[in-house]
Amino acid sequence: MSTRIDEKDVLFNTFAEITSIISLGRDNRVIFNKILNVALDLLPARRVYLIYVDDHRIVKYSGERQERGRKISVEDLPESNGILNWLSREVSLPMAGDGVFGIDLSTLATECLQGDDRSSMVISAPLMAKNSLLGVILAIQDQDRQQFSEDDIHLLTMMANQAAIAFENYLLYRKLEMESITDGLTGVYNYRFLIRSLRVEVKRAKRFNSNFSFLMLDVDNLKEYNDRNGHLSGSRALTNIAAILSDSSREIDIVAKYGGDEFGILLPGTSGEGASIYGERVLEGVRNYMFDGKTPGLLTCSIGISVYPDDASGVEKIIDRADTALYKAKSDGKNSIRTYSSLEFAGRT
Repeated sequence: MSTRIDEKDVLFNTFAEITSIISLGRDNRVIFNKILNVALDLLPARRVYLIYVDDHRIVKYSGERQERGRKISVEDLPESNGILNWLSREVSLPMAGDGVFGIDLSTLATECLQGDDRSSMVISAPLMAKNSLLGVILAIQDQDRQQFSEDDIHLLTMMANQAAIAFENYLLYRKLEMESITDGLTGVYNYRFLIRSLRVEVKRAKRFNSNFSFLMLDVDNLKEYNDRNGHLSGSRALTNIAAILSDSSREIDIVAKYGGDEFGILLPGTSGEGASIYGERVLEGVRNYMFDGKTPGLLTCSIGISVYPDDASGVEKIIDRADTALYKAKSDGKNSIRTYSSLEFAGRT
């Protein structure tokens, strides 16, 4: 009896720790690694797998006992119609009368388990979140320890439930977090996140003696486009332009909605020349885009560029000087790029 109580205490403490992990914004790998470690602590298993399906991506987390401690690893598995079909089939099957979820391991054994695992005793439990089957957790019998018992199956099921609930909470946390830093219309980052990113990048660039570029982009004649096609079309156009910007950017770049029809783009480690090349690619993408589904050239953009530290060393002046260059691009006829360093009155700060 005391062993069962101790195990319940461990599970309760694990759940509390996972809740803390989620609140700190840690990713799901930390959650799943914790579940694997607890499973190895409480079960007579030599190896534990947590197989998770994220859309069509299949990820296998592995925990294994070794002579000195244990090894936790994670790997992406090749997309498998067998596993995806298995999950779809299992989630549609009714549970047994005692509430047990029946799992056919033949597909998993073929595609996910190591050779010696396939001939061992295996217990499993599904990762269920509401009506969604996220994956499965599997424990492989350690031949040098006692056999799995019904209590072990119950413990594994409790851990699987914890993992599923924790991950569901993690997804909710991430959704709320993303909503706080993204623009609701276009899906790119919002003004607040852009300013925060610029401050961080200034500190990083100072520390490592590097540069970065900041671009201000304004959609030309958007008001006239709205008048002709309606504001809903204008909103769709902004979303399309945000997608063009994102597709033209690297993972480290920050694309953000700055104002009504303006975007701000932060390009770390990028010179003015590199930023101009990026800007030309964006302008061409907008010019060639068929916003009505059939006609290119309905909208164009103008871009202003400032570079740290050549043009400015503080966030406000970096933005101001990109905006000054943008104003020059607009006044010179639009659909063009101007850098602050090319302006006659450009100074240095």
